[in-house]
Amino acid sequence: MINKDYTLLWWGQFVSQVGNRLYLMALSWYFVATINNAEGLFLLFVISSLPSLLFGAFVGPLIEKWNKKRIIIFCDIISGILTGILAFMVYNNVANEPIIYLICFLLNSVNMLFSPAVNSIIPVIIPATHLQKGMSYIKMITFLGQILGAAIGGMLVGLIGVYLTILLNSVSFILSAFSEVFINFEEVVKSKREKYLTSMKEGWKYVYSNKLVKRVTIISVACNLFLPVIFIFIPIIIKTELGLDSIHYGFADAMIPIGSVVIALLLANIRLSIKPLMSLSIGIAGISLCYCAFSFLPSYYIILLALFLYGCFTNFINISVITYFVGTVDSNYRGRFFSILESFSYASISMAYALATLLSSYVTVSQSLIINGACLGILFLISVLWNKKSQINTN
Repeated sequence: MINKDYTLLWWGQFVSQVGNRLYLMALSWYFVATINNAEGLFLLFVISSLPSLLFGAFVGPLIEKWNKKRIIIFCDIISGILTGILAFMVYNNVANEPIIYLICFLLNSVNMLFSPAVNSIIPVIIPATHLQKGMSYIKMITFLGQILGAAIGGMLVGLIGVYLTILLNSVSFILSAFSEVFINFEEVVKSKREKYLTSMKEGWKYVYSNKLVKRVTIISVACNLFLPVIFIFIPIIIKTELGLDSIHYGFADAMIPIGSVVIALLLANIRLSIKPLMSLSIGIAGISLCYCAFSFLPSYYIILLALFLYGCFTNFINISVITYFVGTVDSNYRGRFFSILESFSYASISMAYALATLLSSYVTVSQSLIINGACLGILFLISVLWNKKSQINTN
């Protein structure tokens, strides 16, 4: 895999992602089976998203000032300690809802530093010619973690209990940090140290002044308003519309990460030379067609295929866009840029769930999917138009 430093980072993230999936399944089961508070589980996900909304846009200057390798190691160690504390409290039956909410809030706050730091360090430890391959493998980690974690998570909770399953996640963070210690990364120290507010303003100015980066960012963030709704509607379609059981739902739910892994492996071995806005156009058009398939062809096997393609197209967008960003954004602004990008992305995802909930009160699931598909169609037209304009300006 590319080189030693990248391999160490990849394996560390893979172990951590599997642990995260186990942790989420264990904690969800703890709320439902032990605390007997299903409503609290919904609140947990809301609280977990708050750090992105509150702090995401403001951590960029800190990432630029601090050593990114140390940030990654520090975040994994802190995350390991926090999940270890939670496991200890579950074991001693003292983990009530407020404490769990606090720990999850802190974990996701730490992640606000972690993710931009990883995206900033990758272009430094691998050659520019391998950026697409590197980002494909990194994006594949999350979905592999979902598949593997889902496959063994329920079994582990049943065999060893919630406490030990959460403890495994704590160990995974520590193992991840240990592997990252051996990454050979030399931070380029800036000769000029800006004040925090000045640095943050410069990051915003950079995004605004670069027309293509700005347009790709706008379309990417806008997509998140219409992509996550499928996760709400999958169980409704399977159970209510088709009258199928949880086993069918499980197979359907697995198709998205499987599709994501397939496209990641493909892009890791085939180098594309497509403009970022054209990549967005292709991906958005494909997802819009998947939504149409859900609405007009209510067959279980058609839905399985549509979910598989949905995973392919969404990860195609993710890999293409992130590869473009890490290869284009000035190294002096990467930390600030990715913190801004993640902040807006998480904010749009939160808005997507709110809009989907509101929309479901007035229209059917099929109608809601058609509306989301139509909105994606508008984004497709905008991305095509902007792509043509960028080509004209280049010529």
